[in-house]
Amino acid sequence: MVRLKNVQAQAHPTWKIHPGNYLVVVIFICTTIAMMYPMVAAPTSMLLGWPGDNIQHVYAVGWIAEALRTGVSPFIDPHINPPEGLALTATDLPYLGYIAVAPLTWLFGPVFGYNAHLALTHFLSGLCAYLWVYRLTNSRAGGLVAGLAFMLVPFRHAHSYGHPNIVSTYPLPLFFWALDESLRPQPARKVLAGLIGATFLLGTASQYYLIIGLLCGLVYALLTIVTRRLNPLRGVWLAAPAVLIGAFLAATPYLMTAREGIYTDYLTEGTRVWSASPINFIAPYHLHPLWGELVAQLRPERLWVEKTLYVGLIPGVLALVALHRFERRVVWLGTGLFAFILALGTDLHTGNIPLQPDNPIWLPAYYLHQLPVIGLMRVWARFGVVTILFVALLAGIGAAQLAYRCKVASSSKGSSLSQRPHLLTLLMILLVVLDLSPITRANDLLMLTPRPIDTWLAQQPGDFIVGFEPVIDATVNYYILFGTLIHQKQTFAFMHETHMSPIFQDFNERSHGFPDSISARRLRELGIRYLLLEKHIYDGKRAFRWDVVEQRLAETPELYVVTEVDGVVVLEFR
Repeated sequence: MVRLKNVQAQAHPTWKIHPGNYLVVVIFICTTIAMMYPMVAAPTSMLLGWPGDNIQHVYAVGWIAEALRTGVSPFIDPHINPPEGLALTATDLPYLGYIAVAPLTWLFGPVFGYNAHLALTHFLSGLCAYLWVYRLTNSRAGGLVAGLAFMLVPFRHAHSYGHPNIVSTYPLPLFFWALDESLRPQPARKVLAGLIGATFLLGTASQYYLIIGLLCGLVYALLTIVTRRLNPLRGVWLAAPAVLIGAFLAATPYLMTAREGIYTDYLTEGTRVWSASPINFIAPYHLHPLWGELVAQLRPERLWVEKTLYVGLIPGVLALVALHRFERRVVWLGTGLFAFILALGTDLHTGNIPLQPDNPIWLPAYYLHQLPVIGLMRVWARFGVVTILFVALLAGIGAAQLAYRCKVASSSKGSSLSQRPHLLTLLMILLVVLDLSPITRANDLLMLTPRPIDTWLAQQPGDFIVGFEPVIDATVNYYILFGTLIHQKQTFAFMHETHMSPIFQDFNERSHGFPDSISARRLRELGIRYLLLEKHIYDGKRAFRWDVVEQRLAETPELYVVTEVDGVVVLEFR
């Protein structure tokens, strides 16, 4: 152990061939398997969560792999919304991660690729947090505590229900680590190159994280300059262009989509409900195996997927230990506090209800929301991941300090506990695991396989256009997207219900009043061969009752019924 002011941030160990290093990797691999265990039985068909965004991302994994195999753009699917195609970047995608798992997707299918990407993000998130703390302290105990605290945090498990972009947290510790190393007089070129790369990784994982990183990184840089008493004119400013270069490279696919005018800013009223409450950071996870049910009864959270921000009791206590003499405490605390304030959103909320609904006291997020690009952000609670990160990192520093003190005490033959520093390390790790580990309920799993209608379409020869009616919500749309991986026919769909392409909007407008002769004629002009009607949607609430549809079809001579496949009626134009 390096003795530097209670494990100050001055030790710079290198990764060497040592059994301890391999043991760390094995621990993170085993933890990843444990986090993915519900899907291990059927990794090619089982997903965590309910039908929703997870199906959309399975489609994205499958299309990106197919595009790489056939040599076309992974960001545009020409089968959807002909003739322009569907821009996958109309939503937030971890596209580099999907590219990385493409070989697995080719071999085992898109569901396996999706699960492999989730597993990879779990593993890398823990490992990257470990490496930074290990770099600072030369303590594997501290690194493991930090890595496990960041890897197991309920925020990641909650978003595993369908937000793989938000689960892709591994670039966050890399970004702040690279930024920290770059904020020195005349930083080396390889350090600046590392900052460009880390920023690029951040943006390819999530555009949310790119914006979050840029805002929080600015605060981190300002606090670092002040606490280190740096002169910005002495090369420190070089960090700024490095960040901008990495950000521009990562955002390029989205900038190309922005030229089409697809993106639409959210109104403030549409973002207010996604403001976190301070209690979200201290309320334990309602899916904890021991006390989860009690938490759910005492404080039910309807929007728990987005508002699970528990930092952990044990990591919180260990973080307090680190505040004693750790030199970066002001920078890390200040950045985490800034992210906490932005996570509170537009105005203070409790139980998803504004404290002052009619006369709110606006918080900084409200004013930031008025700015270009930031207006595209909907869920302010996601800023809480930076607070979670720095609590986990500080917990690692605190664990390293305790482990060092225990080692010093053992050398002087102190108490029975101090004679066993490894026992203290094991105890800290077990407490972190006990504090944060969730369970996965059986009814929270989804079996995703091709639908019979998709198989039927795949059996029909030729390349033609089909139209599903009605496309009334995101989940129906995501099944349509997934189906295109099976049948390879052309159709109409969207990636994000707020950012729809003009082609899909035109399809929707032509469908108005369907089924009748006017809408049938309008749809036929698009070159559609089959119209596919999902009978269960025609329930009299979301669309006409099915008996009404049958009557209207009888009065529409332009269409006739070809067949019915598992509740989907196939119509063809006469």
